[in-house]
Amino acid sequence: MKSGALLLITILLFNYAQAQTIVSGTIKSAKGLALSNANIILKNTYDGASSDSTGNFEFTTDEKGLKVLQFSLLNYDTDSLPVNLNGNKLSLNLTLKESANLLESVTISAGSFIAGDGKKGAILSSLDIATTAGTRADVFAALQTLPGTQTSFSESGLFVRGGSAAETKTYFDGMLVKSPFNATVPDQASRGRLSAFLFKGTSFSAGGYSAQYGQALSSALILESTDLPEKTTTGISLLTVGGGIDQNIRLKNSAITFGGYYYNLAPAYAVIKQANDYIHAPEQLGGNLQYKLKTSETGMFKVYAAYSKTDLSLNSTNINAPDLPNYLSNNNKNVYVNSTYKDYISHTWKIEAGFAYNKDEDGGFMSADDYARRDHLLEGKATLTHYFGRLSNFKFGGETFSTGRFESLNGLSRAYNDQLSSGFVETDLFITPKIVARLGVRSEYSSYLEQYNTAPRLSLGFKTGKLSQISLAYGRFYQNPEDEYLVIKPLDFEQADHYILKYEVNTPEKNFRIEGYYKDYAKLTKDNNGDPNNSGHGYAKGFEVFWRDKASIKNADYWVSYSYLDTKRNFRDFPILATPEFAAKHTASMVYKQFISAINAQVGGTYTYASGRPYVNPNNPDYLSDRTKSYNSLSLTVSYLTHVLKQFSVLYLNVNNVPGFKNVYGYQYSTDGLNRRAIQPARRDVFIGLLMTIGDNTFVR
Repeated sequence: MKSGALLLITILLFNYAQAQTIVSGTIKSAKGLALSNANIILKNTYDGASSDSTGNFEFTTDEKGLKVLQFSLLNYDTDSLPVNLNGNKLSLNLTLKESANLLESVTISAGSFIAGDGKKGAILSSLDIATTAGTRADVFAALQTLPGTQTSFSESGLFVRGGSAAETKTYFDGMLVKSPFNATVPDQASRGRLSAFLFKGTSFSAGGYSAQYGQALSSALILESTDLPEKTTTGISLLTVGGGIDQNIRLKNSAITFGGYYYNLAPAYAVIKQANDYIHAPEQLGGNLQYKLKTSETGMFKVYAAYSKTDLSLNSTNINAPDLPNYLSNNNKNVYVNSTYKDYISHTWKIEAGFAYNKDEDGGFMSADDYARRDHLLEGKATLTHYFGRLSNFKFGGETFSTGRFESLNGLSRAYNDQLSSGFVETDLFITPKIVARLGVRSEYSSYLEQYNTAPRLSLGFKTGKLSQISLAYGRFYQNPEDEYLVIKPLDFEQADHYILKYEVNTPEKNFRIEGYYKDYAKLTKDNNGDPNNSGHGYAKGFEVFWRDKASIKNADYWVSYSYLDTKRNFRDFPILATPEFAAKHTASMVYKQFISAINAQVGGTYTYASGRPYVNPNNPDYLSDRTKSYNSLSLTVSYLTHVLKQFSVLYLNVNNVPGFKNVYGYQYSTDGLNRRAIQPARRDVFIGLLMTIGDNTFVR
């Protein structure tokens, strides 16, 4: 009996051994060097091994048939090999190619700041934006601390290198956002509509941007949304101006997020005196819905939808009749929908597609005049990218916009509609790991203007050292005139040529860059007593310096930026070539953040300086030759990490313009030029918030 059992066990062990396959071999680099600690594993199994100091490895597997053997090592490209497991011993000689170190390889970077959570050369992460003093978590305000931008005073928008606010366009996952700012009031800049925490990456191009994007003479702000959240969480925000709630529901391969908010500035304005006399302080109600689906290992489908409604009314000073203030009311409704899909359809091909819809409505009264305005945009876009070599790619695609405006005043109305279609082709060609060229061209056709344009783009990058490089860029950029002119009649495309030269040194903890540029404007829109034309022109030139350091001071992070701008243009109602009101010759910012681990708090400060800006003085025959005094502002913020009701929370305090500088944005003159009124912001304001997260107890600095 015992001998029979022993025989049975022996047979079973023999059959089991026969069913196993021994996989062994060596793994080396392309130069023939033995690689230790490389991971060799059968894909989708737990069977594998690590190589020893001589590059040898061996493991046994029970798997049968055709399988994929995957091998990888840090700083090397992952590779794979099909193997047939049939019980016979496999002896393999594997080779790994050294990967191009993304930090040490040359990049396309002239004119651009790449910002994102965990990205190479990151300038601003979403948390950076949220904790920068003076920004109140506004993406556009945070970008104003970078070189090339101007501090936004009395006009909403992002002003870049001498360009007007209309010359910067915002893209959400590659799709244009036509109305990225909240409702505006006279002489006061408004916040952006989009939360910084919607995005994992930001590419801010101050010039020379990719042929994938158009309709922007100066700058493209490209925002990339986050993917699937890690877990289900609830976020609650309690602010001095209102509050909101967001619910994240994480499923296996998808996630749903929905939330809403309500803001009312009346309590804050009752404490902090405003230049305008508000009858109904700005009140906003809104909500959003997101759905994200991981369609495959590399595929992602996203939908984002948002709605907001804002109401306000005020009396502003009438410089011609102080006893008869100017009345303004505004009711704003905004709808934005964005849906995108991207995936790798093979190892070398990637597809990206999407559509977006944006509708923005304003209505109310200006004194006794009844006005209304409606902007709309419907966009479809598709891009195919082919990867070849080790880093190079070739992409092409097209997009089409149905866009336009309707406006009315006291029952009289006018409108325009345009179908703007475009195609683009572009390649990032790595001639060597130290030399890269981006060659692209974009062509557009406007049904309303009945015109074509063709815009070439060229960028070059040369690696000058392990961590340094020189970049050059040239590009031609076209843009439709602003809607306020197109509702009058069709015009020509406006045009700008960019020339950029940059030197940069970039490490994971430090970044230094100095960049010079020249922009040549043509066909700018001129307003000839209500009859616009494209006879305007101008230029902008200057240089910028940026330094960021996250290593020299323990638990501290700071950056310094400086911009010099020389610009003149003859556009709008300008009688001559002159420096526009929104352009300061010298602009500088310093941002500092210190994390104090002993009390779980972060403190920070932002100092901003801008030299005086031009303004029109009707008593001076030299147009736009007067200057305001210099602008100064020092803002402070404190973020304290704690627990409220056993839930992870952040208590946030922000104070703008702590010293109370008496800044002046410009002056408003009476018709006879005898009286004037300074356009000024509130001397100082305070913002307090409590952000609570239910279901997540982590905080990443």
